[in-house]
Amino acid sequence: MQNHYYFYLSPNNNPHHTLAVEEYMMNHVSPGDVILYLYIHSDSIIIGKNQNAWAECRHEQLGADGGILARRVSGGGAVFHDMENLNFSFIVGRETYDLHRQLKVMLDAAKMFGIDAEFSGRNDILADGRKFSGNAFCFRKNGAFHHGTILINTDMTKLSKYLAVPKDKIESKGIASVRSRVVNLAELNPQITPESMTQALKKSFAAEYGEPQEYPFTQEAWDEIAKIEERNAGWDWLFGQTPQFDITIKTRFAWGGIELLLKTKDAVIEDATLYSDAMDADFMASIPNALKGSVFRSQELAERLRSLPETEEQKQITDDIAAYIVEQGY
Repeated sequence: MQNHYYFYLSPNNNPHHTLAVEEYMMNHVSPGDVILYLYIHSDSIIIGKNQNAWAECRHEQLGADGGILARRVSGGGAVFHDMENLNFSFIVGRETYDLHRQLKVMLDAAKMFGIDAEFSGRNDILADGRKFSGNAFCFRKNGAFHHGTILINTDMTKLSKYLAVPKDKIESKGIASVRSRVVNLAELNPQITPESMTQALKKSFAAEYGEPQEYPFTQEAWDEIAKIEERNAGWDWLFGQTPQFDITIKTRFAWGGIELLLKTKDAVIEDATLYSDAMDADFMASIPNALKGSVFRSQELAERLRSLPETEEQKQITDDIAAYIVEQGY
C-alpha cells in the first residue's frame, strides 16, 4: 500500500461547495491516503446529518442576514461558522484512519502558540477548560473523515443569535449558555489568526505524516463536486419531507438526544423519522426503516431496535432507546 499525503485550502467560502469537496474526496480516497483539507465559511449554520433544521437553528433569521444553512454527512450537533472560524478535515483510507495521529496534528499546532489543548468527551478539543473545537466523524466502506471547527475569533454574539440550543441539552450539561463553555483561541493568544493557524496545521501535518502534495483535482472531479453541491443547496437535503406524524418520542441520553416521529395506521407504523445529534450518523439513519411495519407496541419496538447493533456503542444506543420506550408502556 503506497502512502500519499495531500493538502488543500479551499478558496471558496460557501459550505454547500466546501462540504461537496469533502464528500468527493472521501468517495475517491485511496488506501494509504491522508488528506488535510482546510476551509473557511462566511456566516453559516452547519447541522448534523440527522438533525431537524427547524429545531436546531434560527435559519430564517440567518438567511435574512445573508447567512447560509448547510447539512453535513457526519453526525453530531449544529455549529456556527464565520470568517474567523477555521475548519479542518482529515480524509483518509479506512486502513489509514488513526484518530490519535489526526488529533496529534491538531494539538501540536496549538502548542506552537503556547496552548496545551486536550481531547475531551465524545468530540471536543479544549483549551483552558473550554471548547474551541467540536469534531464529527463519517465512515464509508473505503474512506472516512474526521472533521471539525477551530474557533479563532468567532463572533459569539452571532453564535448565540443563530443557534437554538435545545433546553434539554442545556440542562443535561448543567450549563447556563452556549457562551460559557466555548473559547476563541485569539483570546488565549492574539497571534492566532485563521492564516497563522493554517500554516501551523500544515507544518504539524508535515511533521506527523510527511510533506504533503497539493490535492490533484481533474475536470471530472469538479463536475462531480458540482452535482453534490447542487444537492447540498436543495430543499430536500436541508429540510426533508415533513409529513404529519401521530406520535413523538423525545428524550436525551448520555450519547445524544433523539426525536422519533411515528405515523401509524391500525396500530402499525407506516412511516418513521428520527432526528438526533448522535455521532454515529449512518447507524441512527438506519433506525426508522427498522421500525416501519412494526406493531406499535413497546416490546416489539424494543425487539426491533435490539436486532440492529453491530458494535458495543450501537448496542448502548438501542438498549437505551428500547428501555425508554418500554418504560413509557406503549
